[in-house]
Amino acid sequence: MELLTSEDFKNTRIQPEWTAMDYLLEVVRVDQEKMQEQTFMNEKKNNGRLKRKRRIQEENNKNKRPITSYPPKPLMPEGLKQHIVENMGGSNCVLVIQKQLFFSDVNPQASGLLIPFSQVESREFLNESEVERLKNKEAIKACLVEPSMEETEINFKWWDMRKNSMYVITTSWNSIVKNNRLKAKDVVQLWSFRVGSTLCFALQKL
Repeated sequence: MELLTSEDFKNTRIQPEWTAMDYLLEVVRVDQEKMQEQTFMNEKKNNGRLKRKRRIQEENNKNKRPITSYPPKPLMPEGLKQHIVENMGGSNCVLVIQKQLFFSDVNPQASGLLIPFSQVESREFLNESEVERLKNKEAIKACLVEPSMEETEINFKWWDMRKNSMYVITTSWNSIVKNNRLKAKDVVQLWSFRVGSTLCFALQKL
């Protein structure tokens, strides 16, 4: 594992009232971000190799059906939609991302769901105020409906990781993984919706 350098703390905003514990927590946060980034880049590199290999195989087997990575993207299940609309008073459901979970998404030490910008279906689920808050490193507290239909409070954040930016869901994520038996290679959908003007999410396991 790489050691932290001053470059890793360039986006840190030190506050005058910070205690020694605050500095320690900031070091832990930056270290976790760096670990997440390294894991994401390694997985992206491995995925790139697999995609190149898959393209070569498809070119050599033009008469065969092409290999697909994910199942077709279905509409929001009626049961989930009914819960959101009738029980929560929600509306404006938007598919944020469909992705295959990596080890970094279910690793208890990382404790977060990574949502790379390059894989986001639509960024229109955020309003201008929310975008500004995220850019200013503020976390948005939101309700997430788990696959089990339980409702959990999470933090929704924006991470700038050198060459890649992404959203991330933190806080309670480890319990969501455990309660819903999520594991690497599972395919999930993350939906956003509104209850009034409040941003909410729903996680669906395919």
